[in-house]
Formats: sequence, structure tokens, C-alpha cells
Amino acid sequence: MADTNKTPSAYARRTPSTDNLRAWIAEAEARKSRALPKGSAAVLIPILIRDGKYHVLYEVRSAKLKTQPGEVCFPGGRIEQGETPGEAAVREACEELCITRDQIEIVGALDTTIGPGGIPFYAFIGTLKGYQDTWSEAEVDKVFTLPLDWILERDPDIYPVRLEQRFPDNFPFSSVPGGENYHWRAQKYQIPFYPGTDPMLWGVTARVTHSLAKYLRA
Repeated sequence: MADTNKTPSAYARRTPSTDNLRAWIAEAEARKSRALPKGSAAVLIPILIRDGKYHVLYEVRSAKLKTQPGEVCFPGGRIEQGETPGEAAVREACEELCITRDQIEIVGALDTTIGPGGIPFYAFIGTLKGYQDTWSEAEVDKVFTLPLDWILERDPDIYPVRLEQRFPDNFPFSSVPGGENYHWRAQKYQIPFYPGTDPMLWGVTARVTHSLAKYLRA
């Protein structure tokens, strides 16, 4: 969908100069940082201590949910208007795990992960204090943990998937050199799986898990 905001910046009306261009770009960058892409989501990677060792907590989504029922995930969800990604991750974790804000301490953040459909995922590392294995049955079927050592000791199996290109009937092939015979570069999407996990840890949650491992190994 085309951008309907056609109001020019005040810098567009100023005399062209390197300084004015630099200020114009700075204004655009500041505006971009305030406007998260539609559908952006944030997750919390909960780390707790059990039996003297670090464990990472995962959820299994309720089978009653319309989207991704029964899949393994981290607590998280869509970022609401006016929220920062970190605030959204904490809010969702509190709702899904039936805990309070003071039980969570954000201790770090990973690089943004691009999920299905190009949706950005912002992942935050947080410790859980006094967690008693509670969860919202409306959203979660169960929770489980994996030892952090186990995660650090292995990498997932990666399967590259080629994304199919489909063009609308009105696509302007006549404006493309070669028309319908133009050689489009194949786009690939890597889908990771952690064999031996039950339920299976795969997809974007596995990608975030692998990012956590690489972050902590560095």
C-alpha cells in the first residue's frame, strides 16, 4: 500500500545544502525510530534458576487459539500503540504467566529477528523471580524449561526454504527488462529445528533461541 502521507518536511523547502540534507535525514531517522512497523511483536526470554542451574522457560500455546495452536513460543505478542517493545514483552509475560511486573528484570536484548511475513520480533532477556509454574489457560497449555547449558552446547538443524513468487494479474511486466522472462533472484528463508525437543522447538522461537546462544557464547 502506498504511503498516503504526502506532507513534505520543512527541510524540503529549504535551500539545498549538505547541512540541510543531514538535518532532514536526522529528522527522518528520528521519525522512523518512533514508528514501529505494523504488526511488530516483542517477546521475553525468561531465564530462571532451578537446581542451581540456569533454565530458559518456554510456553506451549493453547490448542484453542486460532493462530499457531500447540506451538512452542516465548511469552510475548503484538506491541500496542504507545508501548515500547520492552514494555510489550513484560506486559505479555505478566498476562500469560500470571505474574507481576516486579517478578521480571530485563537484563538484555537481542538483535531484532524477522519472523513470518516479515514481522519484526524484538526479544528481551529477563530473569524471573518467585515463579511458581503458573500460566493463563486461555493462552497457554503448559510451560517447560530447557537447561541453558543444553542450548549453548548445540546448534539447531537449519533447513533453507525457497519462497515462491506470485505476481498480481496487473503486475507491469512491460516495464521490466525481459518482461515475464526476467530472471528473479530466488528468496530463501531459513527454518531452524532443535532435534530431540518435545514438543518440537522450531521456527522463529528456535531462531531466537539460537540467537540467545550465539549472544552468550560471544
